[in-house]
Amino acid sequence: MNEALRIENEVIKYKIIRKPIKHLYMEVKEDFVEVRCNKFVDEEYIKKFILKHKNLILKKLDKKHYFLGEAVEKELDYKKETPKIVLPLVEKYSKIMELKPSKISFRFNKSRWGSCSSKNSIIFNYYLAKLPVDLIEYVVIHELSHIKHKHHQKPFWDEVAKILPDVKEKRKKLRKFEKEI
Repeated sequence: MNEALRIENEVIKYKIIRKPIKHLYMEVKEDFVEVRCNKFVDEEYIKKFILKHKNLILKKLDKKHYFLGEAVEKELDYKKETPKIVLPLVEKYSKIMELKPSKISFRFNKSRWGSCSSKNSIIFNYYLAKLPVDLIEYVVIHELSHIKHKHHQKPFWDEVAKILPDVKEKRKKLRKFEKEI
């Protein structure tokens, strides 16, 4: 860690990574801010940049960590935990729905819980383990339904509703939960 800025009663730790890049980039990590910039950007400018974005940074640093819908003390190893939860659900619902993915993989995504390719390969977000189990099941069923329907039109939602008659409530609950985490 390079430095720390004291802002009122808060301390923001930051790390500077110098690279041959054109712009300044900032990423809020678990407990510090990583700033990437070229060697010509002086540290005072970086401090001012961090101060300018202090509210956003403090909000992100203060985020609670979740596991299966519950707030927990510290962040888990989602890379390890999520497949243990998701893969048995994929197996269960694949049998029930008679829809089998060609491949299952995981990655960290900021905006999607899952996706299904044209070749029926499903990618799940490692952060799925943050959600309550019923919402993880919803995402699994949603992605499996894309094996049969590659769109979000009525036949797709009818397919999801065969397994989850309360699909609309699940979608609302997921959107509400997304705002919390």
